[in-house]
Amino acid sequence: MNIAGGNYYCLIAGLPEISPDDKKLSLSVRELRSYLNDYLTKKEIDIINLFFYPNDNTQILRLLQKQEADPNLQTVFTTSQLEDEIQDPIFVPSYMKDYLLDLQKEDREISNRLPEVELSERYWNFMLSQRERLVKRYAEFSLNIKNLITALNCRKYHLDIDKEVIGNSYFSKQLKTSRAKDFELSDDYPYVDQVLNLFEKDNNTAEREYKIDMLYWEFLDEMTGHKYFTFDNVIAFMLKLMILERWSKMTTEQGKTIFRELLERFKNEFQFAKEFDI
Repeated sequence: MNIAGGNYYCLIAGLPEISPDDKKLSLSVRELRSYLNDYLTKKEIDIINLFFYPNDNTQILRLLQKQEADPNLQTVFTTSQLEDEIQDPIFVPSYMKDYLLDLQKEDREISNRLPEVELSERYWNFMLSQRERLVKRYAEFSLNIKNLITALNCRKYHLDIDKEVIGNSYFSKQLKTSRAKDFELSDDYPYVDQVLNLFEKDNNTAEREYKIDMLYWEFLDEMTGHKYFTFDNVIAFMLKLMILERWSKMTTEQGKTIFRELLERFKNEFQFAKEFDI
């Protein structure tokens, strides 16, 4: 049952309410993808799949390194399909196809970057080329956050930022060239200071990572605003569910304790507002 005329009311009305402090999910990401297949057009499913291609990237790299595929990864293509595509790329998205074809060239230049960095850069360039508003804006935001974290870690461990930071945007170039504490970016990008503060104050890596995930959550809230029944809301719901599922997979008692502690600290520090909920 595909949605006619962009009417997402029935689809979204059938989704459960979720919020950052949910401990037990009534819907998994896998179940959501199956649910969306019954409602969305092929073009819309293709857009949804964009956010799962990083898992395909990981699987491809594992297969290229003669490692077993990870059965827990939620990919777009099956392991068998990826094995075929590695030999003869036809159906994978253009950035994957180009990467795999380049590997087959006898005269290809040997990159001094790690394979995962090179493939990741191609993925993000592919995401930034998308026409869908939320996809492109999310890609910009996500890449900036990831690059900022990478640059801060490079500074801390005296690594070469040029080899690790992805892209040629203004943001990326500042990370590569500026020696200022905030890379001269905080005036134009308020979240830079937020991430810097997390790195300065939070030695607990898990806590810092959780708070960064909440920056993504807030970004998605800002992007969807008060328009509740749009395709953007479908995408945002899925991305938020992916965040929650990642944290809910802490199955040990220690993991559960850490999660509860992170949640309480985050609540006390940032005082969740109602509009911050999904």
